[in-house]
Amino acid sequence: MPRTSAPDNAQTSLPTAEARIQSVARAKALLDAMAGGDWVSLRDLAIRTGLAKTTAFNLVSALVDVGLTERDAKAGAYRLSLQHLVYGKAVERRLDIAAIARPHLIRLCATTRETVNLALPGPTDAVIVESLEGSQSLRVSSYSGTRAAYHSTACGRALLAHQPLNFRRIIYSVGNLPAATSRTITDPEALETVLERCRTLGWATEFEENEMGSACVAAPIFGPGGDAIAAVSIAGPSARYEPDNIERLGKLLVASLAEITAEMTHHAPHPSSK
Repeated sequence: MPRTSAPDNAQTSLPTAEARIQSVARAKALLDAMAGGDWVSLRDLAIRTGLAKTTAFNLVSALVDVGLTERDAKAGAYRLSLQHLVYGKAVERRLDIAAIARPHLIRLCATTRETVNLALPGPTDAVIVESLEGSQSLRVSSYSGTRAAYHSTACGRALLAHQPLNFRRIIYSVGNLPAATSRTITDPEALETVLERCRTLGWATEFEENEMGSACVAAPIFGPGGDAIAAVSIAGPSARYEPDNIERLGKLLVASLAEITAEMTHHAPHPSSK
């Protein structure tokens, strides 16, 4: 029996834009809840996303069906599938900044013997895309793919300081500037003062504001258009981050990242080649 097609004007069968966005947002929330890489139970997925258990089940089942998540039927748990690695590698190929910056990161890591991170700006947080662990016996560790809060990390501040005021206001209102430690600056006005100092000095700092016992210095990398397109941070135990050492690391970063900025400008496609 032939199928009857609905007429083009049958709008009632189509979801509204708001409904489509809601569905995608809920699916994203579930993927975010599994971003740690471990198996997550349906109950925990519902708790982490704030979704009703039935809604979470229907959506995560759809994600299993399309290959974006895996299901452990016995445990009733879910995790991200390897398909995300394919997507990640596709994005990574676009990250010319990582390829250009890598020799400089290696040099900074060898010179300072501290952990060096490369972060890119995201809509609500910075994201570490490259991390080289320091050779000191006592050091801090970071991992590629880790999110770095704009307000409480040095690389986040180095990026946020050079974003438009409207963008900064959105960050202040959406995230509410949660305290990661007792030292975290959570007041927008106080943070604006810190960001102004970052713009003046050329580098940003945080001292036990994101994690007790650790400190960090970071500076931005500027693209051909003058926008802060990435940041590099040097992190280590807070006991080693006295004012003189912070200033030394800050100046070292600014000098090194100026070279990366120059290379980025050199590698930028000419308008006529687009």
